Amino acid sequence: MKMITLGDKILIVVVFLCTVGSFFAKNLLASQGSLVIIELKEMPVYKGKLTEDRKVTIKGAYGDVRVQIRGGNVAVVHADCPNKVCVRTGWRSLSGETIICVPNQVIVRILGEERNEVRGITG
Repeated sequence: MKMITLGDKILIVVVFLCTVGSFFAKNLLASQGSLVIIELKEMPVYKGKLTEDRKVTIKGAYGDVRVQIRGGNVAVVHADCPNKVCVRTGWRSLSGETIICVPNQVIVRILGEERNEVRGITG
């Protein structure tokens, strides 16, 4: 049986600290999103402010996808797809975050103030 050396222990601690540190850095450095873009088959079908409460239903390739924008957050609250990974993703609010429903070919993107033009949609 091989013993864990001091070098192994140091490596484990360094990897752990890097993992935890990157998680906190992402949350500290990420900016609050301001814009929601919903795409169907890579084409924008909805653009709105993250601060405006709204419910949007998109007819996806597999069925309906209901997106709710509330209180500066966005979530897929219902999807006609087998695994519902997009629904389980939960609420998102940070710039750069996405929610993807692969069977329905729907992507929900959150953008910040610095990016206000996406594939021909200006705002």
